[in-house]
Amino acid sequence: MVTVSIIGVGARGGEAYGKYINECKDKYDIVALCDLNPSKLEKYSAEFNVGQENCFLSEEEFFKEKRSDVLVIATLDQDHIRVALKAIKLGYAILLEKPVSDKVEELLMLQETAKEYGATIIVCHVLRYTVAIRNISRNIY
Repeated sequence: MVTVSIIGVGARGGEAYGKYINECKDKYDIVALCDLNPSKLEKYSAEFNVGQENCFLSEEEFFKEKRSDVLVIATLDQDHIRVALKAIKLGYAILLEKPVSDKVEELLMLQETAKEYGATIIVCHVLRYTVAIRNISRNIY
């Protein structure tokens, strides 16, 4: 059983990755959530059966210790690098929502830190904005 935490339980973290992970209960257990929005935390803690003691409104509180094997990072785009660097140093395997960053320096820093700590990072490349997906969506809706 792989334990999973999610930071950023909005459209990607809660609705997409969280729901998928939660459906795979034979392989994964969502054990902690972090988001700035209390109503999102309440909604997904109930849906994913995460106790209130493992729900965090504060990134600082969340990162006081490692809470799971894997961390899904689905925060605002500009926060991805900062959050990923904290996660790497705690020893998380990371599922990182794109874009990772639009700054080369940040990408290099992430690469170096991951290499130094032997971290595993998988970047999600959701295809919802590709021409093919937009055309399909236009024809469906």
